[in-house]
Amino acid sequence: MRSDVHSEKVLFRLAAALGALVFVLNPASLEWVAQIHRDGVFILGNLLFILGVLGLFENSRAEIPLEPWYCIKLLLAPIIGTLLVWMARPYWVQIMLLSSLLVSIPFALSIRIRKGFHGRRLIAAVMLGVLISVQFCLARYHTPFEPADVALQSAISEEGTSRGATLRGGTSGESTSQEVAREGHPYFWRQSSWLPGAIEERFFRMAIARRAAMTQGGNTLVDTDRRFNSAGEIVCYIPRALQLGLFSPLPELWGGQASTPAMTLARKVMGPITIGLYVCLLGLVLGVYQLRRNISVWMMLGLCFIGILLFALAYPNIGTLMRYRYGFYMLLISFGVAFWTNFLLHSSRAESPQQSRT
Repeated sequence: MRSDVHSEKVLFRLAAALGALVFVLNPASLEWVAQIHRDGVFILGNLLFILGVLGLFENSRAEIPLEPWYCIKLLLAPIIGTLLVWMARPYWVQIMLLSSLLVSIPFALSIRIRKGFHGRRLIAAVMLGVLISVQFCLARYHTPFEPADVALQSAISEEGTSRGATLRGGTSGESTSQEVAREGHPYFWRQSSWLPGAIEERFFRMAIARRAAMTQGGNTLVDTDRRFNSAGEIVCYIPRALQLGLFSPLPELWGGQASTPAMTLARKVMGPITIGLYVCLLGLVLGVYQLRRNISVWMMLGLCFIGILLFALAYPNIGTLMRYRYGFYMLLISFGVAFWTNFLLHSSRAESPQQSRT
């Protein structure tokens, strides 16, 4: 019996190791490893944060001893991860704070189902409170983005535009021409009536970030006609953003001329690699279905999808998107690789006793 348990652990660790190797050795990592960027710090910070969040949902039975690694993981991993993200990209701390608040909902429900605080769950609750407090303090140091041109503030809403035309005493023809001119402005924004102002501001920032990314040019820009002039347009674009975030580079970028000969060669290499990543995504789907009752898997999936979706909305340049999404995307790919490895190892192990009998 012990040998079976030991062999199961060996197979599990081997599958996990192969998944981690794919994370490190994927040629797409050259997008950020070969350049001077802060992506390495950002990726490490998010992985530590996700590790700490997953630790919240471990077994909370009182008879299970509290190992030092468990306490260190809950205390240090998410807080250090938040600090690393804050040093690399301060604006992302606000998203981590929102993610922690969302995680607190299923965490509270799981406590209610398990009938109160016991052992690990009490420590996890304290650590979640400390994490949210740290993230809130760091998020306050982030300076909100403001357009360089102060006059653009009047173009944020249609109400402000119409009021300005009325105060100037312009005719209807003048008002129409001014409206058309404002709508042609890169930062024109139609304010929604169904969103609070704080949330509306976040959507507006995302639209500005997307417009700024478009002005930088590049041979891998997609959907340049989508300007995001309102929160409703961003919401309607979410399915397309998920497609780009999960399946980029799409087949039209597997060939053709790039900006440099090296990037042209990279396009030809990325075609077969992307097909392999699609197979890993299939393994992700099968693995999630197999572990559908494990809330930690859903937490990991949700946190990764949030990161991929937001970067796909804000960055229409596929090369930039691949670099920014790497930590979240490759965590999903590694999960898929681990599933296929575990599946193949168990299949070969099941066939070997049959062959020995024959």
